[in-house]
Amino acid sequence: MSLIGSNQRDQPLRVVQWTTGIVGASSLRAIIEDPRLELVGVFAHSDAKIGEDAGVIAGVGPVGVRATGEVDALIGLEPDCIVYMPQWPDIAMLECFLGAGINVVTTARLVTGRYYDDDAGQRLERAARRGGASLYGTGMNPMFVPTVALAATAMCRHVHHIRVIESVDCALYGAAATWEAYGFGSPIDRPDLKDDLWRAEPDYREVLDVMARSLGVELDDMTLDVDYAAANEDRDLGFMKISEGTVAALDARWIGLVGGKPFVELRTVWKLGAMFGFTEDPDWPMLYGYRVEIDGEPTVRLKLSFRPEDLDNIDIGCSTALPAVNAIPAVCAARPGVITPAELTLITGRGSPIGLA
Repeated sequence: MSLIGSNQRDQPLRVVQWTTGIVGASSLRAIIEDPRLELVGVFAHSDAKIGEDAGVIAGVGPVGVRATGEVDALIGLEPDCIVYMPQWPDIAMLECFLGAGINVVTTARLVTGRYYDDDAGQRLERAARRGGASLYGTGMNPMFVPTVALAATAMCRHVHHIRVIESVDCALYGAAATWEAYGFGSPIDRPDLKDDLWRAEPDYREVLDVMARSLGVELDDMTLDVDYAAANEDRDLGFMKISEGTVAALDARWIGLVGGKPFVELRTVWKLGAMFGFTEDPDWPMLYGYRVEIDGEPTVRLKLSFRPEDLDNIDIGCSTALPAVNAIPAVCAARPGVITPAELTLITGRGSPIGLA
C-alpha cells in the first residue's frame, strides 16, 4: 500500500493499464492526461497492439510507453496501481497482483469477489492483506450509481427499500461477447437464458450485498426476475447481428430480500438498437439514464443522465473508466484488503475551468 495522503503526493502514482479495449482505451487517455498519475506500463491482449505506443492506442499521440503481453515484466515494474479492465476477472491474476503489493482498481464485473466461485472473495482478501495492497471494484453500474444512491440515503431517518434503475440503449457499446453472454441474439424461448444471466453477473449480487451492509442490514436471500423482448426485424449493429424474433432487449431485477421482502434492488432495462429506430415486442419505455428510488423517511427520487456534446465522436468508455481512474489516489491510500465505497474518501473528477490553460 502506498503510504500517501489521498489528495497530496510529491510524485505521481505509477500506474499500469491492463487491457486497451473500449473501456481500457478511455482509461488510458484519462491516465495520460492526469498529473496525479504516471503511466509506466500497458498490457494488451491483441498481438496487433503489442509494441504499439500507448498514446497512439489511446488516440492522443506517442508517450514513450509501449504495450506488452508480458505479465511478469509489468509486475516487475512495481507500479503503485494496476487499472484492471478485461471483460471478466481472472481471480488468480488478481491474487498475483495483490500478493506482490500492487493496488488494483477494476471495472471487470467484480466488487468484492464474494459471489464468484472457489472462495474468490476470501482469496482476494488474503492476497491483499499479505501484500499490503488494496482492491477496489467499480465502474458506472456497478458501482458508481449505487454509490450515489447510498450517498442520497444520508438525508433519511429510515430506509425501507432502495432501488437503482438503469434504462439505456447499449448499442454504442460494441462488445458482442458481452451481449451474447446476456442472451442477446438468442431464441426468445431458450430455457437457460435466466440461468446464464445469473451466472454472468455475480457482481450484481455483490452490489446488493455491499449496499445492504453499508446501510447496516444483512440480506437473507437474493433473487433474479427477468423478462425478454424479441426483435421485430433483423438488425445489423455493426459489431453483431440480431435476427427477428431473437432477444433484443431485457428487463432484469436483481433483488435482495430481508424477511422475505425486497430491501435493495438493481433493475437493468437494456436494449440494443432502439436509438437507430429498431423496435421490440414488448417495447418498453426508456429512461436513457438512471433513476434512484429510496422509500423511507423521507422518500427520495433522483435521476441521472449524461449527454455527450458530440455523439459522432462519443467516448463510450468514459463513464465506466473514470470512476476507476479517479479512485486511484484514494485506493492507494486505503487500508490493505478488498475495499468498498463506504471506506473511501469522496471520489471526484478534476476541475477544468473553461478559458484557463
